[in-house]
Amino acid sequence: MRKGQLNFIVCFLATVVLPTSFGLIEEIQTPRDILECLIYKSQNSTIGEVSGRTIQDFCIRKYTLDTQSGKENFAKNISTEGVQYLKSLFRQLESEVHDQKRGKRQAGTWRVRREIRTLSDAERNNVFQCLRRLKSDYSIDPRMSTYDLIASLHSGQAARMMHNGPAFLPRHMVYLLVMETACRVPMPYWDMTTDSEMMDPTTSIVWSDLFFGPGNGPVLTGPFGRFRTPTGTPIIRNIGSGGASLARKAGIRALLSRRRTFEISEPQPAQSIFSIEVHHNGVHNYIDGYMSGLNTASWDPVFWFIHSFSQLLWVAFRNGQRANGINPERDYPRGVRVPAGHEFYQRMNFMPFMRRITNLEGLSNRYDRIVQYAPMPRCPACGGSPFLVCLRGVCVSRSSRRAPVFFRGKRSAGTSGDQLADENVNPNTTNLIQSNEAALSTLNKPYQNTFMIDGKIDEDAWAYIPIRVLYERPKGFNFHTTSPGATKRDMYDPENFKNEAKRIGLHNEVQYKQQCTPSGSGAAKVFVQSNGLNYAGKYKDYAIVDERQPVTSAITYVGFKKPSTSDSEVILTAYDTCGRICRPACPVYGHHRESYRACSGSFRISSKSPLMFGQNYGSAVSSTWNVREMEPGCKSSQSLPITFVCDHQNSWPWESKL
Repeated sequence: MRKGQLNFIVCFLATVVLPTSFGLIEEIQTPRDILECLIYKSQNSTIGEVSGRTIQDFCIRKYTLDTQSGKENFAKNISTEGVQYLKSLFRQLESEVHDQKRGKRQAGTWRVRREIRTLSDAERNNVFQCLRRLKSDYSIDPRMSTYDLIASLHSGQAARMMHNGPAFLPRHMVYLLVMETACRVPMPYWDMTTDSEMMDPTTSIVWSDLFFGPGNGPVLTGPFGRFRTPTGTPIIRNIGSGGASLARKAGIRALLSRRRTFEISEPQPAQSIFSIEVHHNGVHNYIDGYMSGLNTASWDPVFWFIHSFSQLLWVAFRNGQRANGINPERDYPRGVRVPAGHEFYQRMNFMPFMRRITNLEGLSNRYDRIVQYAPMPRCPACGGSPFLVCLRGVCVSRSSRRAPVFFRGKRSAGTSGDQLADENVNPNTTNLIQSNEAALSTLNKPYQNTFMIDGKIDEDAWAYIPIRVLYERPKGFNFHTTSPGATKRDMYDPENFKNEAKRIGLHNEVQYKQQCTPSGSGAAKVFVQSNGLNYAGKYKDYAIVDERQPVTSAITYVGFKKPSTSDSEVILTAYDTCGRICRPACPVYGHHRESYRACSGSFRISSKSPLMFGQNYGSAVSSTWNVREMEPGCKSSQSLPITFVCDHQNSWPWESKL
């Protein structure tokens, strides 16, 4: 290990919090709303139990949605004709609901939603053809396709009022009904629990051209291969890029074990497994790309299949309420915990496209009556689907590869209704699991950014800074690399040299409950992400580290909005593929050797000269390295402005920051 690395860790551990700047990169305080959220969502839980990345993502997403959503409001330019069309969809929906209320159409409903892999080829193609037809139709608004007219309702202020509170449930219910009304085809649901049973869910058949199309990078093939977003780009996905997971049966059982709506809706302390939005956020982050941004998620048609599944869970929850003597029509949360805009009396802000109904009215049984759900696939038949297989009592998705389907050991056979209820679940455990196969899959994929800032795609609007990652080997790993005479010990494990590890400053305090298996070689990714605090934009990249070694170091480059007449404010975070978070550190100046201290992770970056960041990716790299023919790998002497230390301390990085 290099001397600089040893000194780095020691200096990081003995820190004080003082304002510092790196040229024109100046540390600022993380907004109080984010800090309060981080503390609230991590209370009564430990780093070993919960994926810290899911907490950070929830709180940063909430903050940016509250403060920056107006910069990504794609409904603001809808024409008069577009407004009239959307109004007509809501009128049709209200007429259908009214007819059901008066007892008409007793024969049933055409809105019978089934798992997408249980549909026949013709039924599945009808759904895809409808979405493609809407996407190619510019007859209503020549500036915006009919699909994008509907998708735009999930942006700006409307998106903000549809998330992070109990209104999430009724507002998405109405939104899904509107898309169905436009299609006149029921929206199937995607039961992602059949994918999460796989050793590597990224190989699921749904990520093939038969279903959703490819899951990585620009989507150029499959049923949505010709889709272009309102910004002119293809759909972008990065499935399984690390730190997020699909809903699992244990989580669904936990959710359906609750009886009151306030128990399954936000705000919830910790990353409660009972929260329906926690499961919803997980799949959005798992797909990543445009799906990870709430203002852009509906650009990807998979959005509708995800929310059809969320509505299935809500219907099952409401049926459980009825069975226990609770009237679901009146069970809307009240009190000071309900976020502003989510109160029961607030109107759904789809105006001017629909009549002014309240959040409470959205709980009416008349909406239930116009929708039917086919049960989740169950063994042994698994819905009769050739794309699902029954293994050890559960239905598992078939792989898009020819290799056999592998699954995660024994699971409960219950898959729907009350059979999913389970009282004995840790509410603070989100059950993030990463198999060896999933670790290799994540390692084998690049990452595609969207390059969107304030609702526009502009690669030249991004500047870049170098970020160093210092990664400490997690506790409990064994790479089976022995020294002579030792048949079982891993020679790289710090447990074999505890005194030296203590002098270095290694922690290894946390025994993670998340089941995360390393790749066989030890190679792993640490993702570093920027989120704008005064602009709407996200950028992510990764460094490759060696999990075998007690400590390893790597450098990556992260983009942020290029400062112009105004400064850019950004929050930086880092986490590994299992969602274990890292701690930001900033250089301490005036020392004769490289020293760092803990810092907030939030920064203000100025455009004034001399620039201390790269105006483009190439200049950021050239400012970090100086490789010449006679001086291979000669690193520049300047300190890097930001370092992330992934050291597995048994405390949250944001503790004591308020």
